[in-house]
Formats: sequence, structure tokens, C-alpha cells
Amino acid sequence: MAGILRNYKAGSIIYFMGDVGDNIYILKSGAVSLIHHSIETGEEVRETIQNGEFFGVKSALAKRPREETALVIQNSNTMVLTNEEFEQLVIKNVKIITNFLRVFSNQLRKAGKLVHSFLDHEEVGDNQAEFFKIGEYYLKNHNYKQAHYVYETYLKHYQNGSFAAQAKERLGAVEDALGGKGSGTYTSIVKEETTENNEKEEPAESKESIDIATKYYDAISLFSQEKYEEAYNLFKTLHTSGSLDESSKEYIPKIEFEIGRCLMALKNYKDAVAVLTNMIKKYPKDENLKDALYNIGVVYKIQGNKEKAASFFNKVLKMLPESPIDKKAKKELASLNT
Repeated sequence: MAGILRNYKAGSIIYFMGDVGDNIYILKSGAVSLIHHSIETGEEVRETIQNGEFFGVKSALAKRPREETALVIQNSNTMVLTNEEFEQLVIKNVKIITNFLRVFSNQLRKAGKLVHSFLDHEEVGDNQAEFFKIGEYYLKNHNYKQAHYVYETYLKHYQNGSFAAQAKERLGAVEDALGGKGSGTYTSIVKEETTENNEKEEPAESKESIDIATKYYDAISLFSQEKYEEAYNLFKTLHTSGSLDESSKEYIPKIEFEIGRCLMALKNYKDAVAVLTNMIKKYPKDENLKDALYNIGVVYKIQGNKEKAASFFNKVLKMLPESPIDKKAKKELASLNT
């Protein structure tokens, strides 16, 4: 195996959060703890790496600062790879790809069941087919940078592969999405696959639930590309759908919040306040409650009603637990006094 084997003593630091580096690590023996702070609570979170697992992958591939501190808690032997060495290792071993997906990031660890649904098999088949499936997984979940990396790498190693034409098509569409061109949605890039004759149809309710989730994130993607009217229309369509099953109804308050945001972006402030106010009344415990209050405050500030704006910003600051929106509310309050 390519790479350099390094020994670390207990208590030493392999890298600190915020460090920049392009090395990827595989724990051969010992124990390493990854330390970061929870986005939701701000509390310190420690995750112990198991022997054979990768770490430092996401930041190395993306060439971004480390998102955690790697602390050695037992004397450890670690294989250190460059990006190029890691790429060659992954291409040659699909089992390593699967392991890599499990530890690629905290987000992917939480979505482990989704990963297994793509790679759930006893025998490893055609490497290029499995590699292409990984690109499909990222694309479906709107992880366009990761999808771009996978499709580009696939074409690099399988120029005349079975999925080369599809990979080229996907790569072009992903590049458009990253550049703010096109709709940037999975359903616009990939035509829905027809059900094989020997496969069982999913229950209608299950398909509807998956469809709602996919379209919801498609609308989020449109909003992020500043395609506010398109996003608004898609959110409205989802909200008025009469076929939502119980598992899909959790999206209703989220959709209403996003409709409010779209109306704000479209400068339809009166309707934006009405939608957000209604959402707050119906779902007083929703996770977007503070953000909804903050956005109403922003509308009143834009309209020149400083008193009402301050009232809503203060409501945000009085609510627990604290969240990142608090800093924005404080900043807006300070701007009202200038």
C-alpha cells in the first residue's frame, strides 16, 4: 500500500481544527478521537475512530480547513496518504469505497442507511458500476461538489466505461448547478428510472413520501440559486398537495417557512409576514420558529417600522436555546439605533 506509516503517542494531536492539510489518514492500530462542536447545541462531541477507518478525508479532498481536532487517545499507528494515493487506493477496492462513505463526514454517518441502500450487497460486482452509484447517491442528495468529484474521477479511470456517457451528462449538469445555471435539481438531471419487470413496486405512500422530500430539496436548491419565483411555485405546489401521507406532513411547517422566505426575496412583504405569522401560530414549537420571527423583524425594518422590527428581534433573543440567528438579531437591533 502506498503512503507513509506514522506512529503517534497517546495525548498527541495529529491535526487541529482549522488546520489546512491535504493528507488523509487510515488508523491501523490504537485509538484516535475526533473532537468537534455540535452545530445544534454547541457542546463538544467526541467520536472514536475504529481500526481500518479513514479520517481527515472531507477537508483534504475539498482543500478546506479541518473541521475537527484529531486527538490520539492510545498509542497509534496511522497510514498517511496523499489525495492521489487515496484516489488510487479507492479506485482499486470497492470495499474501501464503502468504508470511506461510512466515515466521509458526520452528515454521511447520520445517513448511513441511505448509503447502505445503494451499496447493500454480499458480493462486490463491477467496480465502475459501484463507483458510478456513489456519484448517483451524491447527486440525489444535492451534494454537487462530491458528485462532481466522483463523476470526474470515474471518467478519468473509465473513459470508455459502461456509464461514461451518463457520467459526462451528469458532470455537465452538475457543473451548471454549481455555476448557478439550469435548475440544479436531481429530477431535471436524471430521468426517473422505470421499474424493472422483476422488481416489486413500492407502496404508493412510500413513493409519495420520497417524492415530497426530493422536491422539497429541489426547491431549496432553486432558492439557493436565487431562482425565487421557481422555488416559490414548487413550494406552493407541495403545500397544496392533497396526497401527503403522515410521514410527509412533517414538511408542511418547513414548506410554509420557505414560502415566507421566497415572498421576502420577491419583495412581497405583506404576504411574507402573513405566511410567517400563520406558520408561527400553527407550529409554535417548530425548529424554524426563531428564524421566522427574525425574518418578520427584517421585513418591518425594510418597511421602516423600527419599533415593530425591534420587538421581533427581541423576541428572538429571549427564546431558548440560543442559536446562530441570535447574532444576526443582535446586529439588526444595533443597526436600528444608528
